[in-house]
Amino acid sequence: MAACKKSASDASNEIKKAISLAFYDEFKKGNMDYCPNGINKTSAKMTMNWLDHMLYPGKYSKPWGRGCSLMQYSVILEKITQDHGSQRAKEAALSQMEYCKKYKKQSHLMILERFINI
Repeated sequence: MAACKKSASDASNEIKKAISLAFYDEFKKGNMDYCPNGINKTSAKMTMNWLDHMLYPGKYSKPWGRGCSLMQYSVILEKITQDHGSQRAKEAALSQMEYCKKYKKQSHLMILERFINI
């Protein structure tokens, strides 16, 4: 039974990872209205705003007041590193620190620090 649960969990994580990467790819194309099937439009807009604040933190007067899952941080920051280099990933991670510190998200901070200390 545990093996089945693990497989279902793994499948769910793979789906979430694929959705996160799809959002990132559509963001790169400039498709800020992207909303895949099964995702609430408000959630999709919030995800695009989160990506915009991560990739372009200098264009906003204050950080986006929203975090994401550990997996999303890891996947998106890895993709930013691949596409834009470690300095850009560091800036993106730094843009999320205030939110994670405010809400005491220690595990999230560890992921962000991994990209900050590259």
